[in-house]
Amino acid sequence: MAGYVAAVTIVRAWLNSLTTTLVGPGRPIPLGVLRTHPRSPGQGAYLLLSRIGRASDLVAEDLIDSPRISASIYAGTDEAAELAAVAYANTLTALSGAPAVMGDRRCLAADDVVGPLLVDNHDSDREQWQYLVDATFFIY
Repeated sequence: MAGYVAAVTIVRAWLNSLTTTLVGPGRPIPLGVLRTHPRSPGQGAYLLLSRIGRASDLVAEDLIDSPRISASIYAGTDEAAELAAVAYANTLTALSGAPAVMGDRRCLAADDVVGPLLVDNHDSDREQWQYLVDATFFIY
């Protein structure tokens, strides 16, 4: 396998599979990782992922994609949004030294995790509380 991968798709599916620790009822991200904002988010936090670039190659061969992915974490309260953002950041940090299978790919690590960063979203019709967490994934 070589070149670019559909990183947002595979990272999203992997995150949504973490139902014992991260997503689902009673977890830090009860509404899961979505592709678009829900119409009625109800109670709890959710994530939206975006590919925002690519880091430089680790090796000369183009076998590993290194997408930079930004997670926007939304919730109706600051506490719910912050707890979800911290749980997501900790999940990424745990990938170092413990590669994860993501569909038919493997993620070696998530590096250069930046955030959680509070975004002032009060002038929006979206949820009032938003945090960002960006990271570079190394996927082959």
